[in-house]
Amino acid sequence: MPTGLAPSPAQPALEPWQDPSATPYLRIERVTKRFGEIYAVDDVSLEIFRGEFFSLIGGSGCGKSTLLRILAGLEHPTAGRIEIDGVDVTHVPAYARPVNMMFQSYALFPHMSVEQNVEFGLKQDRLPRAERRARVDEMLDLLKIAALRKRRPDQLSGGQRQRVALARSLAKHPKLLLLDEPLGALDKRLRENTRFELVNLQERLGITFLTVTHDQEEAMTMSTRIAVMDAGRIMQVDTPTALYEFPMNRLVAEFIGSVNLFEGKVAGREGDQLLIRTRWGWPLRMRGFQPLVIGTPVTVAVRPEKLRLCQPADPVASNRLSGQVEDIAYLGDVSIYRLRIAPDLLVEMTLTNVQPRTEQILTWGQEVTVQWSPDSGVVLTE
Repeated sequence: MPTGLAPSPAQPALEPWQDPSATPYLRIERVTKRFGEIYAVDDVSLEIFRGEFFSLIGGSGCGKSTLLRILAGLEHPTAGRIEIDGVDVTHVPAYARPVNMMFQSYALFPHMSVEQNVEFGLKQDRLPRAERRARVDEMLDLLKIAALRKRRPDQLSGGQRQRVALARSLAKHPKLLLLDEPLGALDKRLRENTRFELVNLQERLGITFLTVTHDQEEAMTMSTRIAVMDAGRIMQVDTPTALYEFPMNRLVAEFIGSVNLFEGKVAGREGDQLLIRTRWGWPLRMRGFQPLVIGTPVTVAVRPEKLRLCQPADPVASNRLSGQVEDIAYLGDVSIYRLRIAPDLLVEMTLTNVQPRTEQILTWGQEVTVQWSPDSGVVLTE
């Protein structure tokens, strides 16, 4: 019988990594890889779920490529365990794993045609000829390269070679596809277009993708989640949005995108806001729920697009800084301004170019005041 109460809104579905009952598709447990006294991968644990497009990013030498090679079976871990779809594959050789890997160089056989390259792995697996032909046709159609089937790699563009390498990797129907800098050999415009094609392809096939890239923008565009690595360890695993907006430490904040960093100490608290005295002497007011005692050293991280121009005498503006325009970079859609706030402090601000114009909003040497709201940044203790 009617109760007169409005129905409660449906709860949004949990992502698998938010669901404690979900079973990881790839489980990496305390994996370490040591070369002599050097720890390339240092006690890494990670869970990736079926159908994810997961990215490993980090600076050169952080261990991301070594971890990828361990998953492929091309390197053996010094310690730890790897499980794929519930099966322990730690000591399974590369050729027997339900995994395929697409190399940065694409590694196509120069003496073979496109269709022969795609078919090669299927021949190695001794699949019947009819099944091999069917899979090759399927992949060539899927990657839109059927018209190129008789060409050799040296007759293809960079984008076409990338598609052939991807078709060859997918032809074996792997449970897990590993991609090492998959778009690194493409020019900027082709790389941007291919990102979306790769995501759409992955969603259609439902295969779990794990990619290694040094391109932050590439990882942010394609990934369901990203792991940031440094010195063989994982610093943070999160969605692209959460990594950008809520980095857990200074290293992640600096690695993902551009950021302004202000060092200081906690001076007090008002409600959910921390009062921070910077090392330059001026105060900041930031939202922060951490139970930090007065005097705790902190770093305030604020993205350049969070800054806004304001009037120096605006009584409402919080977190207000004044300085002089030192550098300007016009990028078409946005302009980047670097402001000299103190002898040892440059602050970056990004403004969107909404209206067509022939001159910049600000000019070199101009005195300006900027501000940001207390909830437009994060307070970091590491």
